[in-house]
Amino acid sequence: MVAVLTGCPQPDAPVAPSTRGTVRVRAATDASAVRLMVPAGAFLFAAGRHGVDRWSPGSGDVLPLSNVHGLPGDRVLAMASDVERMWLWIATDGGLGYYDVAAETFSELPASKVVDVAAARGPGELHLAPAADGGVWIGHPLGLFYVNPAAQWAPTAITGRISALALGEDGWLWIGTLDGLVGRKPTGETYRYGAAEGCDVARVRLVARAPGGGVLVVGENGDGKQRVAIRKGEAWASYKVSPELKLEALAPFGDGLIAMGGRKLYALDAVGSGKRRMLTRDGVRLLPVGGDAGATAAPLTIDPLPANLPADVTGVAVVGREIFVGTRDIGIARLGVDASHPDAWLRRRQLLDGATTLTVACRAADDCLLATGARRAWRYDGEAFEPTGPEAQAVLAVVRDADGAIYALHRPGDAAAIDVSRVDGEAWTPTGMRIETPGDRPEVSFARFGPGGILWVGLRYLDGRDVRPWGVALVDLAVGAVAYHHATADRKERKQGVLPVPIDVVDGTFAGDDEVWLATTEGAARLVGDEITVWNEASGMASELARAIAVSPGGFVFVATGAGVGMFDGEAWAFPRELSFEVEDLAIAADGRLWMATSRGVALYDGKKVKRLDVRRGLLENDILDVTLDEHGRVWARGRESLTVITP
Repeated sequence: MVAVLTGCPQPDAPVAPSTRGTVRVRAATDASAVRLMVPAGAFLFAAGRHGVDRWSPGSGDVLPLSNVHGLPGDRVLAMASDVERMWLWIATDGGLGYYDVAAETFSELPASKVVDVAAARGPGELHLAPAADGGVWIGHPLGLFYVNPAAQWAPTAITGRISALALGEDGWLWIGTLDGLVGRKPTGETYRYGAAEGCDVARVRLVARAPGGGVLVVGENGDGKQRVAIRKGEAWASYKVSPELKLEALAPFGDGLIAMGGRKLYALDAVGSGKRRMLTRDGVRLLPVGGDAGATAAPLTIDPLPANLPADVTGVAVVGREIFVGTRDIGIARLGVDASHPDAWLRRRQLLDGATTLTVACRAADDCLLATGARRAWRYDGEAFEPTGPEAQAVLAVVRDADGAIYALHRPGDAAAIDVSRVDGEAWTPTGMRIETPGDRPEVSFARFGPGGILWVGLRYLDGRDVRPWGVALVDLAVGAVAYHHATADRKERKQGVLPVPIDVVDGTFAGDDEVWLATTEGAARLVGDEITVWNEASGMASELARAIAVSPGGFVFVATGAGVGMFDGEAWAFPRELSFEVEDLAIAADGRLWMATSRGVALYDGKKVKRLDVRRGLLENDILDVTLDEHGRVWARGRESLTVITP
């Protein structure tokens, strides 16, 4: 029953948010984190959860490489560039091989248990470094191995987990372990270095060629404090970074290095290199703490770069004079040395490719299914997105019933009908239900289960080049029947129970057990039993071009239009001044607060004032097209270029 109030209509009083809580915003464009980045030739190779992407940094063109394209496995464990031969060594969960950048071919080596053992332990357990003779060194959980292009494998006397590898300019191989550093001469002799030799790094994290020659090692000493050790000639010196800064990644940059730490980038150069130093108050220095450092000043300068890095950075790489920073969710940022912000992004945009809508259905907070109207659906595990569902099918909507079962509406390619399947884990089981329209390539404008367990589906279809609406379909999964409601003057259809709802239905919701509200291009429509009532501009609406509709827990009806959001109290419509802006979509939370998709970000109305989340507060873009809530109170928003999860 719709509540009837007197005076000015007001929305339900929302539950006051906890003063201890914060709104968390996570924006995403790509399906998984950029875990590894390695330059080879003119390209940047980046690996996420699946395969590897070959990027052309200048144009932004990408060539995905996976087991379908010849890689021996789906998951990349490690990569290393052989600059002299223009090869990229790639270790995957299915084997090892090298990609010839010039010839654009991949050569796979025969399978080995060495790679199998590392694959079983997961990412980060394998490290590669090119060998001078064309082979590759493999740092492994069980020690150091070597293999040449002829697939001749050889173990070494170095055992235990390898944490880093780097080939020096003099042919030495530098091997980081969890109990110190090992140097291997080209002739095969090995030497261990520790605090007694002036290398105060007991647990090695990073190894690289040092600016100006020698080797640079980063890790923790026996007391767990970060130390930087540098070898020049035969002498070692150890330093601490002041102010304290954890160095998380190193990348060669000309004769120097780029370091990443604390969401900042730093240029490491040899003292006396002649490079212009940055004028900054945030100076970083190396202070001597051991070895020959007590007798000499640090041989390196560390200058902060002006770049403001995005959140959740995962690594850094350099191609030419351009710096690339990988992220967990939003691709790879391209930066100039003197730039404060990225001048371009390398993004696959898998999550938004071909998207036309957004629906979300969750079994648990870390088990959600998403559909955007594009090819396939996405499963969200709380951290990353994985493609799921039948391939080569457009997943038009996913919806959860009152008992927690999830169903998907999907269309095989350009088929003329929509299939309904039940989704259990990775299994999509056809229900045998099929939704049809008079034309081709039907689409879904909304899909929701009503209180009686009937699935309501808004429909449109392709008629030549035109997209035409087709009312709503009612899918009764219990009895296996589909009924259609659309505008009709046909007496036969009326006798068959076809209700004359406005044909262009864009959204629908429910108020009680027998009251349905529909947003249409002809106004807001209320359907009670067989009786339909339509409100338009002639009956009190500021605009009858409705875009979305929602009913609050207390029975207030909200309609998004081009003239703002209208509120219906059971008797009359009101369009509050504070909501007089264009809204593309809306959703009401259980606490009565109204979330809105607008061209200025996501807006939140608490009954008194409007607050906004935009690019200044974590969104990647302000132009938001869809907004929906999941079963755990999270707000999902779709823009043209990004998907955002907001946790109030």
